[in-house]
Amino acid sequence: MIQPTNCNDTPLNSLLFKFWGRSVSRTGLQQLEKAFVHIITTGKKRGLSGKKLSKENAQESNCNVLIHDLETLAISSERDGILTKVSLGMVQILDQIQPDILIYVRELEIDAIRGIKAAMMAPQRDGGVTEIVIPLKEVEYLMWLADLPIEALKHWNTPKIQLQVITQDRPDSLARLIRSLNSSYYFGDSTPLTINMDRKADPVTIEYCKTLRWNNGRKNVRHRIVQGGLMAAVVESYYPVDDNDYAILLEDDVELSPFYYSWTKYSILKYRYGTNRTLVGRMYGVSLYSTRVSELHLTGRQPFNPSSSFEGTNYPSYSPYLGQVPCSWGAAFFPEVWREFHRYFIARLEDWNGLRVQNITVPESRSNKWSNSWKRFFIELVYLRGYVMLYPNYEKFQSLSTNHAEVGAHIHFSNKKSHVNDIFHVPLMKKNDLLRGLPGGKLPEYSDLPTMDLLGNLVPGGELVQRGRSLHHEISQCPPGEYDEPIYDPQDLLCIDEEARQAAMNSRLRKEVKKSRLTAAVQLLVKSRGNVTDDQLLELLNNTLRIYHGDENLPR
Repeated sequence: MIQPTNCNDTPLNSLLFKFWGRSVSRTGLQQLEKAFVHIITTGKKRGLSGKKLSKENAQESNCNVLIHDLETLAISSERDGILTKVSLGMVQILDQIQPDILIYVRELEIDAIRGIKAAMMAPQRDGGVTEIVIPLKEVEYLMWLADLPIEALKHWNTPKIQLQVITQDRPDSLARLIRSLNSSYYFGDSTPLTINMDRKADPVTIEYCKTLRWNNGRKNVRHRIVQGGLMAAVVESYYPVDDNDYAILLEDDVELSPFYYSWTKYSILKYRYGTNRTLVGRMYGVSLYSTRVSELHLTGRQPFNPSSSFEGTNYPSYSPYLGQVPCSWGAAFFPEVWREFHRYFIARLEDWNGLRVQNITVPESRSNKWSNSWKRFFIELVYLRGYVMLYPNYEKFQSLSTNHAEVGAHIHFSNKKSHVNDIFHVPLMKKNDLLRGLPGGKLPEYSDLPTMDLLGNLVPGGELVQRGRSLHHEISQCPPGEYDEPIYDPQDLLCIDEEARQAAMNSRLRKEVKKSRLTAAVQLLVKSRGNVTDDQLLELLNNTLRIYHGDENLPR
């Protein structure tokens, strides 16, 4: 063991890194703060000796790093010798330092790595160590791991991220999306993929979904038997099994950056599982898309550049930000809020198709006129609760997803299609600029993120909650709760005054009676044709018109 020097006695967590050859020197993981970092190397004949790494690490002036060198080739060139030595050495090290986290590469054909697995499966292991196992070829894309606090690293395997793809009859677009998914980095995570086809899916799309390759987890294919449309397809695609079940929703005209999963997992771990997780209760998701259009102004779409909004403030020009608008062009949604949205959406649809006594209008938002979009109702909930979504904000709108504006439910064929594509298409991040494009080379702390409202205006975070509470008082008989913590239950938003409900029911009943009488009168006219006098026919016509115009004193 090579000991650190000039360390203080502050109690720290322990992390254990076991890397093959030079992979450790490409990660920056030894720069983790507030932790004792133990690094195990396999000797200079395998690419990196403990002494050499110690010299490299000395340049970082990090006193919390301890290096262990197993020199696996020093005793034997036989496979069993290497495996046994590593396994025994790992058991001793694990027993000695009791690490919180063990990080190593996934290369099972390498005997040293198999030795680690054998050590972790030893009977004396109690399972209290978080294993982070990374494919060797993806280690260099994991620099962001060094920014995560120990508490977040302990939850590396906790969040489960599923992919939900919405499609119908655009097989070429779907194939492009799947290619981008298959070209991304998942760091050994099992990431289930579900393809949701509506009833009118064409044969080419159906065949493609049957044969497409997905090697990063389970593949599911669903086909509706009743046409649901885009609104139902999106909302019904995902329902979380627990509070660690996340979904990335993707329409088939979206294309992804190879680093989209890095951005998603980094953000979720940093904000949802870090030391300040209590602050992020109103964050409902992570957008992959760098928007440059504000779509909710009453006058129509407006150009939008968040960096311009940060001029003259203390926020860095290219800081990620918290925005209220839900992104439908590639985004991860969080389980608690999505579950709440399901209940809210059901109640709103029932009222929409029934009495229509819930008069919910988001101030100054064009979404109030959207009659066939799930985002209309999600925006209502977001406004009422003061919820926000994390958005990327890289230079030149470099993005983790882009939209190709294909003809579909909300984009119709016209000679302006290319113009629409120019508006919504943004450049994908092709190089590993995930950290280089962030202020200070890392995600800001949650309290340091700027907040923007539905119209793209920079506002204090607390103001969004107050705006929502004001509208809440107007639309519901149940007042907002006294506490700031979200409850993820929409019932307090849906309390209707009983007098208003009864008045609506009576009005609906009167309309039904009128409709019934009008139908009966018309049927009588048809049946009596040729069998009544002109005076009788005129009386029938007058009665029919009186019914139509709402005269309540009608003869039965």
